[in-house]
Amino acid sequence: MSNEKRGFSFVEVLIFCFITVILGTLVVSMLSNSREFSRTVGCINNMKNITQAIEQFQGDFRETPASLSDLYPKYITNNNIFKCPNDREEANSYERIYVGRPNTEADAHKMFLACNRHHKGNKSVVAYLSYAVDINRNHKVTWAGMPIEYGQLCNPGVMAFADGTRVDIKSGTAAPLASFTGNRDNIYSIIYVPDKTNTTLEISHSGDSMFEIVTPAVIAGVEGTEFKVTTMWLENSEGSPVSTTKVDVTGGAVVVQDRTNPAEVRIDNTIVQPPFNALGWRDDELPPGLQEEDQNHPGRRNFVSRRPKKLGFSWH
Repeated sequence: MSNEKRGFSFVEVLIFCFITVILGTLVVSMLSNSREFSRTVGCINNMKNITQAIEQFQGDFRETPASLSDLYPKYITNNNIFKCPNDREEANSYERIYVGRPNTEADAHKMFLACNRHHKGNKSVVAYLSYAVDINRNHKVTWAGMPIEYGQLCNPGVMAFADGTRVDIKSGTAAPLASFTGNRDNIYSIIYVPDKTNTTLEISHSGDSMFEIVTPAVIAGVEGTEFKVTTMWLENSEGSPVSTTKVDVTGGAVVVQDRTNPAEVRIDNTIVQPPFNALGWRDDELPPGLQEEDQNHPGRRNFVSRRPKKLGFSWH
């Protein structure tokens, strides 16, 4: 009987290496998913704090904050709440994706805050007017046939959405703010027109998806519609900037909400709608935190949430 020791065969070594690689891959994947889950939960908690602060603000002032900066430091004292764990930039993570709506808005399914930085950009954490915070699946948006990021400003050309909606930018600039499967299980998309731009959009929308256009003066929600939005940035006789938005509907209906007044108008192709006017902000009179030189304030300069001053309807 031989006492000679037998080593591992080549096949056994290969099997051992294969099992080691598989286990290592699983461990790395689990750690990565665990970190992503932790960051997503952190973002959800941040949004819950912000929604609670907005609710308290509305209770005190009977209006919605024009900017998230209005919540600091009375309602939110910790700057870290304005920082998404997945955001590598130093600025406020949520200010540019906050939509300041009038506190009279009755549809609790509309969003006011969305963070699309999760699961490699495939999911968003979304806060709704019901104060619910959910995780929703993102949808791609293209411009001139090329994929674009949320918040990316686009020049004249066609933006296309997953629900078949097309936005033809005739002049000026616009950007997709978000596009995701909402809490009604349909696609919910929002685009915005920034301050200080003269922009004309022609929108073709169909189906049961939710679609909104945010300008400095109005928020227009559509229902199976073809319409045009024209935004002008002018100065009045006193030298103050005034944003004017005109909505022309050729088919279907558009619900237009004045961003400075508790007023909502439904427009269809049988009604001629005069423009909505809203008094804008001069750079030297921006709300606290929106001034560019205030680097340490959580509410940095933005184009979406800057709710304009009250000027009201202007029927021409």
